[in-house]
Amino acid sequence: MLNKKTITFLLLLFPNIILAQVSISRTANANVNVISYMSFDVTSNGPLDFKFNNNQQLLDGVTLNNKFNINVISNINWIMNVSTLTSNFLAIGPQSSTQMPPDILSIKKNTSNVFIPLSHSPNMVCSGYRGDQTSANNQFKLDIKATPGYTFNGGSYAIVLIFTLSVQ
Repeated sequence: MLNKKTITFLLLLFPNIILAQVSISRTANANVNVISYMSFDVTSNGPLDFKFNNNQQLLDGVTLNNKFNINVISNINWIMNVSTLTSNFLAIGPQSSTQMPPDILSIKKNTSNVFIPLSHSPNMVCSGYRGDQTSANNQFKLDIKATPGYTFNGGSYAIVLIFTLSVQ
């Protein structure tokens, strides 16, 4: 038989047992600020030296396959443009033409069939999606072609190419 002290103790303990089983929840807001990020590397597989050994190569052009390696890391979809620093090649030497335009050069992704002529204005070469260089289309090679034809004097020429990665 329970005595009065035991019953009183159980009655005093019972609310604590009930309270121990009650849970209280609170919420907290987590804010994450993710910035847009784009990065890319362009490396050249050796010098960009075009050698024309016969007249047919002047007309048809000379292609340097897989000349540039491109690696893109981005958390947004992107476009790659190529342009030239100047509106004409720099003529090196007394015989070189002073007005050779950059469009004698053209560039393409090595998986494409279409060469894009270069100019002082940016031209889109390719586009891709967010991811790193292990993502599809974020690691690739570019081919470059020179087709001077018969319009320009023999000689040495130089021009600076500018690769630009921008938001799609």
